[in-house]
Amino acid sequence: MQANWTYLVIALCIVLALGFVWQEYRRANKRYVWLRMLAVLIAIASLACITLPIAYHDSVTKSDEHKSILLTDGFDVDSIKSTDTNLVTTEAAIKKAYPKAKLINGLDELNKTDKLHIYGYGLRADELAQLNSLPFVFHHAKAPSGINNVNWNGHLKAGEALQVQGTYNNPSAQKVKLILSGLNTGLDSVMLPPNAQTEFDLSTIPKTTGKVVFNLRADTALQGSIPVQISPVKPLKVLMLSASPDFESKFLKNWLTENGYSVVLRSVISKGKFNIEYINIAQFSLDKLSTQTLNKFDLVIGDLSVLNGLTPAGSGALKQAVADNGLGIIVRADSMTKRSWLQTQFLVNRPEGKEPEPALLIINGKKSAGKLVYGPAHIVYQNGTQPLIKTAQEKVLASSAIFGSGKVVFTTLNNTFSWMLSGNKQDYMMLWSILINKAARKDDTNESQIEFISPPYKGEPSQLKVAQGKAAPITINNKIIASIQNPNVPFEYSAQYWPKAAGWQILQGKNGYAFANNDWRPVQAANKLSATEKYAKSHEISGIVTKQIQQKVRIDVPKIYFYILLLAACTFLWVATKFS
Repeated sequence: MQANWTYLVIALCIVLALGFVWQEYRRANKRYVWLRMLAVLIAIASLACITLPIAYHDSVTKSDEHKSILLTDGFDVDSIKSTDTNLVTTEAAIKKAYPKAKLINGLDELNKTDKLHIYGYGLRADELAQLNSLPFVFHHAKAPSGINNVNWNGHLKAGEALQVQGTYNNPSAQKVKLILSGLNTGLDSVMLPPNAQTEFDLSTIPKTTGKVVFNLRADTALQGSIPVQISPVKPLKVLMLSASPDFESKFLKNWLTENGYSVVLRSVISKGKFNIEYINIAQFSLDKLSTQTLNKFDLVIGDLSVLNGLTPAGSGALKQAVADNGLGIIVRADSMTKRSWLQTQFLVNRPEGKEPEPALLIINGKKSAGKLVYGPAHIVYQNGTQPLIKTAQEKVLASSAIFGSGKVVFTTLNNTFSWMLSGNKQDYMMLWSILINKAARKDDTNESQIEFISPPYKGEPSQLKVAQGKAAPITINNKIIASIQNPNVPFEYSAQYWPKAAGWQILQGKNGYAFANNDWRPVQAANKLSATEKYAKSHEISGIVTKQIQQKVRIDVPKIYFYILLLAACTFLWVATKFS
């Protein structure tokens, strides 16, 4: 049938060509006759080519690759070719927005014999584990706009500052204002520049105790919830040993007592004579330091000269209390040059020359609001120590180290009281809270400790690690869940659970928090990107050879060319008739 139609069209066009050519030849006006005859033939040929399918054959290179394309959140529609087939997704929202994709119930439905390509942000760590080391090609999306990572200190003592730190990716041309809020009140904010990925640091001192949920917003858009547990301050018993009645000891004593600490301050008046003050604690003899006496305290704060000047019995008792019983000690460096076990990990450098100007300090990673005169002395960093307070030039002014079951904190600062004199109570509180919390005796109760491997979200699997002193069932929301004991660490267990609802959870008698699915969406996307890229690099595709095949194919000639020829020929004939 097709062949008959072709012959019919060709025959008809030949008849038309002969007829029109004869008409042009017979015209009385012979001007442009040959050009008119050629135009007629071109017009008839163009008409025939428009009517008939005109094509040619050529060799093209094709591959025998069979692939599956998994679409995940964040994929770019323009990155998908029109020729791509076997598009699948596990997300209903993607299926709705991109109907060409097939919705599958799980990754186990993927065709394992096909070469897998993943587009978008990728998969969660638990989803990647379901692939059973299946290699794939990852076509990652751009870093998501918004907060890409965030962390905060979720367990606080009353009076401690909540610190929220992270990175914000702002690809727009507009500035973004990050706002930390609680109880519908703005607590701290920072303005972030456009077209930049910027680190941020927000803080506030909660005014209440218990379970509190703060929020972080970018302009008006909610980024995520910040659950925090604030415990009342457990009154610590502090022994202060001062070389003389000075302002530093006086202001520190007053601040400790105002915050509910039990304090005993012993100041040297003359050789063998002391002035002893008892605040919030019953009086007892403190002429000599013994193990029994030191066990009554959680923390000792003393001048280095006083601590090094203790009797051999007192020094031995102090060393034993720190190493064996977990007593904490804060050592304030002074002019004493004699070295002892207190300075084993803290070498003090005392350069000569002009004293440095007052400057801002970096306290546990956060810059102070006010400047302080800190003197030329500083601590030389050594392995095994943790710097707590530094200058902008990285000079360490306070550092901590583990000593047996206790901790030793060493500081060269001796005039922090000047902050209190100037009314800067916030920096003073932050500095001494860090030093005391780092050094103070820890509670040795055998309560279980719970650590999340990844943040829990509603309806998604969350892995947690539980450390407890004895074998016992692990309960979540008052229900026992299965757990696995670590063969290398007998007191450590791991478990997995799926939060049924967002909000506070009861984990082994403690409080935990499960986030809503729309909490920290950019953070979730960034975590998927990181996990998927890491998986793809460690499971690179190898041993799969894509053969190149030479194949003859039919290529249709576009009709537009023949329409143009027909139009040009007809136009010429019309013009030639008008001007002949």
